[in-house]
Amino acid sequence: MARATIKSIAKQTGYSVGTVSNALRGEDSVKRETLKEIQKVALEQGYKVNLAGLKLRTNKSYRIAVLVGVSTNATEEWEGVEFTRIVAGISTALQGSRYELSVCSVADLDDAMAALRTIVQERSADGVIFSGTRRNDPRIAYLQSQNFPFVTYGMSDSLEPHPYVDFDSESAARDATERLLRLGHRRIALINPPADLVYTGQRQTGYAAALQTAGVPVQRDLVYNGPTTAQSGQEAFRSLMQCKNRPTGIICANEAMTLGVLSAAAEDGIRVGRDVVVISTDDLQLSKYFVPAPSAYYVPIDETSRLLGAFMLKSLDGVDPSEIQKKIRATLIERQPDTPPPNPAN
Repeated sequence: MARATIKSIAKQTGYSVGTVSNALRGEDSVKRETLKEIQKVALEQGYKVNLAGLKLRTNKSYRIAVLVGVSTNATEEWEGVEFTRIVAGISTALQGSRYELSVCSVADLDDAMAALRTIVQERSADGVIFSGTRRNDPRIAYLQSQNFPFVTYGMSDSLEPHPYVDFDSESAARDATERLLRLGHRRIALINPPADLVYTGQRQTGYAAALQTAGVPVQRDLVYNGPTTAQSGQEAFRSLMQCKNRPTGIICANEAMTLGVLSAAAEDGIRVGRDVVVISTDDLQLSKYFVPAPSAYYVPIDETSRLLGAFMLKSLDGVDPSEIQKKIRATLIERQPDTPPPNPAN
């Protein structure tokens, strides 16, 4: 097979050699549709661009940085599993583009800010992806002030629009609460992430809205905030079981917390499905292996992570941020029979 050249690509596409050359260099003068058509043919022909020369000519790194949270805390064993899947999904989305993925490990918010400053100042990447958006997130404010492309896994409270992919946490929490209310539950607990995370507030809003519509007051002793770990789930369950009137239904923020709840219930002789109903939030489908396997509101992490990569490429192409935002609604996977509370409320 003959080696692919600019001339062979021009012949197949019908564009001039100059247009093809500009498209392969990623010049802004080439229309986006034309650029995509030429790059598609180049990929099919097996054209290999001189990336080192391209970096010099365009002053771009052709790297996308992903900030990955790491912890030395042995109780946060779940975190690495999710980030592996997120990175894999982003990598899938970048296949066929010139961009490579660069993973940057950060321990906390200060560490993340230091990493972002280095990336922006040294131009070691052309865009950044990160998760765990917070209220008044300094990472978002900094990147916006620098006009530096980024995509977040999670919405934010920023007044300036930015690209994001998010799980509809508010709807999932509301739907789960309504499900338990229909069964007659009135003491419904919410095990939530730390309060400074944006999706924590979204979950609490959905939970409170469902209760208020049903005429059930929100009770502070039934809302628990803590790290999204199995250990935190255990602690939350035991704290809730100390209430004078125990909850008969529990909604968990993620699979790790759910696992901790199930473990504590088993150790304490409390039967899930009879003494208390547990509903999980799930993105890895691991909760189907729990005993007993809880019903879960599921959004596949593969889908959300691929969108992160796709939105990053669109952002780098100059697409308006308001056009690359996606909130995905969860699907209920029923694994437990509908169970009313042990002593149904009127």
